Amino acid sequence: MSPRRISLSIVPLLALAVVVAACDGEEASLTTTSSLVTDPGEEASPSTTAAPAGDETSTTLVGESVGNYEIVAREPVTDGEVVYIVIGPGAYTDVDLENFLRDLYDRGIATYGAEIFDDAAAANAYLKAEEDRTPEEVALIEQHHFASLVGGNIIRFQGPFTESGEFVLGS
Repeated sequence: MSPRRISLSIVPLLALAVVVAACDGEEASLTTTSSLVTDPGEEASPSTTAAPAGDETSTTLVGESVGNYEIVAREPVTDGEVVYIVIGPGAYTDVDLENFLRDLYDRGIATYGAEIFDDAAAANAYLKAEEDRTPEEVALIEQHHFASLVGGNIIRFQGPFTESGEFVLGS
């Protein structure tokens, strides 16, 4: 055999040896990396989780708690009052909004109804009669109306959170 043939025939054996060495008998782990950017000026902060092979994996979105808010209007209704609240822009999840509404309810700020927005112009547009809203205002509401407390015990997700549906507080 020529020297060139010997070196080419060893390549598949070396590749097999590397694969066998990599499989050390322990279970491999699946790794997931995700990033959350809360401010366009911030850099993403990656977080990594690992799970043993064969286990189910799940993704948990980490949002942020609602810090600042402003009650922009109060509307008396037959059974109580509806408050219209504007929160600061953020990377909220449906869980963050649920926790915020629960806190408002527990503190007695919103005991019957609440409408949560992250834009004051959207809240003001929502306060208008539906027939008086412009198409631009309707679009603004759809983008910035996040959640409602209805009848004192139902959280109904709106706009970008519509897919989260609704549920009864305390369930």
